[in-house]
Amino acid sequence: MTVIDGLEPGEKTSEVMSRECFSGPGAAERADGAVPAAAAETQLMIWSEHSNYGGIYDRIYGYDGPCDSAGYAFTPSTWWQQRLSSFQVFAGCNRSYLSGPRGNGSFNGHVPYVGDTLNDAVTYIKIWNG
Repeated sequence: MTVIDGLEPGEKTSEVMSRECFSGPGAAERADGAVPAAAAETQLMIWSEHSNYGGIYDRIYGYDGPCDSAGYAFTPSTWWQQRLSSFQVFAGCNRSYLSGPRGNGSFNGHVPYVGDTLNDAVTYIKIWNG
């Protein structure tokens, strides 16, 4: 579970407010309980380890509410930089831009596979309503 702040004017990346991992029985419930109240109603994304939203996942929450035209932009944790393969967007986020060491890509809506260029190689994500 990751909580990020919104982009402020002139900023290129959002501040990561918190990042925690949960596993085992009851992990989803423990993660829900760890989300700050200000972000609990604004799930922005779900990242998945495999294509078509399979495998381990991370829920990304926005501290500043739903996506607007400024949106959110951030660097995934090192673990996710090497494993992100698909993602879903919510809370008004309908556009995304990803980049990594092998290239970049722009997407609309949910992304069942980021493509061979970005698969397991995402170092920057920007999401917004556009």
